[in-house]
Amino acid sequence: MKNPGHHIIAGFQQGSKDAFATVYNMHYSRLYSFIKKVIGDREEAQDITAETFVKLWKLRANFNTEENIKAFLYITARNACMDYLRYRQRQTVNKQAFGYTVPQQEEGNSIPNDEIKTAVLKQLHSEIENLPTQCKRIFKMAWLEGKKNAAIAAQLSLTEQTVRNQKARAIKLLRLALENYNMELFVLFILMMV
Repeated sequence: MKNPGHHIIAGFQQGSKDAFATVYNMHYSRLYSFIKKVIGDREEAQDITAETFVKLWKLRANFNTEENIKAFLYITARNACMDYLRYRQRQTVNKQAFGYTVPQQEEGNSIPNDEIKTAVLKQLHSEIENLPTQCKRIFKMAWLEGKKNAAIAAQLSLTEQTVRNQKARAIKLLRLALENYNMELFVLFILMMV
């Protein structure tokens, strides 16, 4: 069946699992291929495809034609791909900043860069542990686990705005905690997390 009939769309709107399965089976392969081609990452493409269908299911009552469903899937997937690519670019910048912005040794300075990096990371982790509980949990999920706001919000049953607010609060608190250390790397690293 190339196009779902009216009864499939009606069932889909009303929450029929069978109707959803029909829509899912019709679009999954092509949508996944489209996403994988855009971002070049198989596992992430699978995640984005799944998240896109979850969003479709949550908004199912809004769709009354197959064309609406298809347009929503591809627009949502495209936006998620762009978000992922921006996220990946930011992670690359973060790694480059961390790897290459540690101040170079001055002559007569006997502290190796590796020791500076270790001290910086140790202090940063210490300050993260001092954050308020929810701030700390969200910041760790974003920074250490690399999770996106939507995934964090879903896992913690929060809104994406709450996640953004808590991340901003964490960054503000870390900036305040670290400003007395007079280490440019701290500030740069935290700024990159915004």
